[in-house]
Amino acid sequence: MRARLVMALFVLSLASLSGCSCSAPAGMTRRDGGAAGGDAAPEIDASPDVDGARPPVPDADGPVDLGFDARIDRTAFCMGMGPPVLVGDAVTGTTTCAGAIATRVFNNAVCSCANTNVVGYLRTRSFDSGMGTGETESGAPVGVNRDYLTGGYADIGGSFVVGGASGVTFGGYLKVGGDARFAGSITALGYINVARDLWVLGNVTIPALTVGRDLHQPSGGLVLAFSDVGGDTIRTPFTVEAPCACDPDELIDVAAIVADGRANNDNDDIGLSTSRLTNVVGIGVDIALPCGRFYVDDIGGLGSITLRVPGRTALFVGGDVNALGVFDVDLGPEGELDLFIAGNLVSIGAGSYGDRARPARTRIYVGGGSDVTVVGASGFVGNVYAPYARVTALGATTVYGSLFGRQIDMPGYLDVRYDRAILDVAEDCPPPPGGCEMCGGDVCPDRRACIGGACAACTADSDCCAPLVCYPDGTCGSLLI
Repeated sequence: MRARLVMALFVLSLASLSGCSCSAPAGMTRRDGGAAGGDAAPEIDASPDVDGARPPVPDADGPVDLGFDARIDRTAFCMGMGPPVLVGDAVTGTTTCAGAIATRVFNNAVCSCANTNVVGYLRTRSFDSGMGTGETESGAPVGVNRDYLTGGYADIGGSFVVGGASGVTFGGYLKVGGDARFAGSITALGYINVARDLWVLGNVTIPALTVGRDLHQPSGGLVLAFSDVGGDTIRTPFTVEAPCACDPDELIDVAAIVADGRANNDNDDIGLSTSRLTNVVGIGVDIALPCGRFYVDDIGGLGSITLRVPGRTALFVGGDVNALGVFDVDLGPEGELDLFIAGNLVSIGAGSYGDRARPARTRIYVGGGSDVTVVGASGFVGNVYAPYARVTALGATTVYGSLFGRQIDMPGYLDVRYDRAILDVAEDCPPPPGGCEMCGGDVCPDRRACIGGACAACTADSDCCAPLVCYPDGTCGSLLI
């Protein structure tokens, strides 16, 4: 089986099997691109009053009409040889290749629609499980659409963007392994070290500032620090775009995806009851979910739950995942899991959602608005998309994968090991039939850029969707320096 299969975000696909792409991914080279400004992003409504506002999964005796009806054969799906898996929007009937959605929402190690609050320190690093590369101090960017609040320091292994104008105060130092963009002033009790360009719409007040390339600041901005700028200090107007895709028309409709999974699944093939994982008690449940698409009403209880996923599996949950006991997902050597939760994720027991050496193989989509609490005996594993929820933890936390939430609140430190292999799950996607959309739902496969509505090789960073940059081979990927 191929090392990286296109993931199963939904159960819908093209009618013809001729859409399969079986070529190996192209070789990768060192990537280093320039920085660019941009127009101001539209105001994003990510206020707390959206909590719990997700629509329920509709009752459905048949498939939900998403504007297309061709469905993939299970055998072809499991072998990774069928047409690319598509997702759709129940309102507009539009379709998008699942892998393209994953690469769009998981292109940051941490992303928040509103604020990110880290009481202690934030540290991010990256690696690529598909390429077998080790950990690096770059390639793990962080995006905050509003304000970043901390009492400690931050060591960001990639670019760092804060879209709120309130300013940031670090109790310690700030180290950024890429570009740094702030829509307000920055203050630190320690030093600030930015590997590439620093953009600040305000003042800089610190003991020492080091910038590898250029410092961008509007006229009137002050630098109250001993500064070492490797390039120029540029006094021209600019804006800081909100880095995370949080506008209503950019959010993934998880409830619609689960509704179709409820109506169209492979439960009967393995005799899986939709209540099998509801209110698990005692010695718990240990079940195998072979390759395919399965639906359950809820996952929860006091007992232990172990899911053995040896192949390519999608699991749709109509309600909540509320596992108070041990919850383990065993992927084995070839498994990968896409978990779609229409309700909430409240997993505060010990366990793991996957393999910490291959976190790109676990993708979790949450439609509810209650808190998502990430814990794990040796670190939480998975890429979590929860745009209506506050993502938090019980204390010091290590995440293997990435976090996307309405708000990120961490009472201790947060250490994120971002797996860049998540950017390759769109490698089998076909070009969007109606033309691509720059940084939208209809994005291009194989890391190509969308230029003038068509998929093409990039020639500049501005062709790619931030925080991605343009590689010399014409593909868009994480900034590695």
